[in-house]
Amino acid sequence: MILVLSGTKDGRIIIEKLIEKGYKVLATTATEYGGALIKEHHNLKIISKRLTENEMKHIIKEYGINCIIDATHPYAKEVSKNAINASKKTLVKYIRYERSKGEYEGVRNFKSFKEAADWLKNKQGNILLTIGSNNLEAFVNTVQKERLYIRLLPMSKIIKKCEDLGLLPKQILGMQGPFSKELNIAIYSFYNIKYLVTKDSGDIGGTKEKIESAKEMGIDILLIERPKIKYENAYNNIDKVIENI
Repeated sequence: MILVLSGTKDGRIIIEKLIEKGYKVLATTATEYGGALIKEHHNLKIISKRLTENEMKHIIKEYGINCIIDATHPYAKEVSKNAINASKKTLVKYIRYERSKGEYEGVRNFKSFKEAADWLKNKQGNILLTIGSNNLEAFVNTVQKERLYIRLLPMSKIIKKCEDLGLLPKQILGMQGPFSKELNIAIYSFYNIKYLVTKDSGDIGGTKEKIESAKEMGIDILLIERPKIKYENAYNNIDKVIENI
């Protein structure tokens, strides 16, 4: 049985290809919503929760996993680290599917969310955060709160987190992407955005359209670099991943 750490569109494609080839698959996602997006199949089992290293080791033994495919988001570093450690301790092969990085000109690169927040602290103008919900505190605790607008998944626990951080309903843009260039421009214009903070999620995550539309409007773009993880057996081609199981 193959363990696929998913929660991404890439992961869902990998799962479908594995099932087509006759593999039995155990897929994991961090949320129930992520699990609901995966097509059901009699050769597929889905676990929807964030897994610790010990939980991964238990699953590997319980289900007789003989290969781990890590297709999580490029910024889900803790999951990847847990998977790498679990694979080493259980002697199970680990393969990483890593989205290709984008090549973007005219952006400001930052190594961390805190570094970007510090840079924005004394600037003027509205800021659109398109970084998910896990690192909002870096900005809420550093930048004037009224300048922040957050675009993220419209899930109740995520909206509640924004509210708990003191953000007003008008600052919370609950939407699911990826978004077209035209929609991005409309949002930037409506909220009078001067700064865009984004991650390098690759073209499949809509980063290209996000950046192109911001450039067109003269918006300052802050790109948070991907966390540096030493992956073994990493590929940016899905077919190569499956060939190397």
